[in-house]
Amino acid sequence: MSIKLLHPLFEGLILGITVAITLGPALVALLQTSIKHGIKTGIFLAFGIFISDLFLVVGAFYGVSEIITAPKYHLIFGLLGGVVMIAFGIYTFFRKIPPSDTIEPINEFHVKRKGVIPYFFKGFLLNVVNPSLWFFWIFWVVSINSTYGGDRKSVALFFAGALGMILATDILKVVLANKIKVLGNPNVKFWINRVVGILFFIFGAFIITGTLMEYLGIHFRVT
Repeated sequence: MSIKLLHPLFEGLILGITVAITLGPALVALLQTSIKHGIKTGIFLAFGIFISDLFLVVGAFYGVSEIITAPKYHLIFGLLGGVVMIAFGIYTFFRKIPPSDTIEPINEFHVKRKGVIPYFFKGFLLNVVNPSLWFFWIFWVVSINSTYGGDRKSVALFFAGALGMILATDILKVVLANKIKVLGNPNVKFWINRVVGILFFIFGAFIITGTLMEYLGIHFRVT
């Protein structure tokens, strides 16, 4: 694999880390399941979450393929995506955490059958039924496709890195569940928000820069 192709893979890994440290329902479900039902069950839940993320990314790509494959839209969506990501990063960085703010447990899907397989489907449903995750992955597919000028191989490597890192860190969360319950501490959440905000800000700048470079490169090649 060439050095050029390693760039989107590495950048995807960074996004994966950013998503992995973001506090949300999936994190709570992983911790609860591992603590209550064991590491093996938690890993099946993590794989269910991974497959649902993969399903959403592939579905987003083919669902908006007519738009993202048109070069005339790359500059618009790239700049818009970068601006939105920078705004989200600033909001996350400065978001205030109330002293009493903790991670609240989510309502678990009732698993009627014994064993670990039902938890795979639970993990899958946890993401698929969340509308905000549909928007999240569609947004990233459109933005990253614009950044790489519609190069499908680069886009595929980016999301392979991102989803692979999310799966790896989710499994790590399951294994270390009893030791990372401290994530519910408001002070810890405060600093996590700072880190996530900075990373999303950097990604926004990356998307804008990459889109402009791609656009200018095409423009100069044509002229």
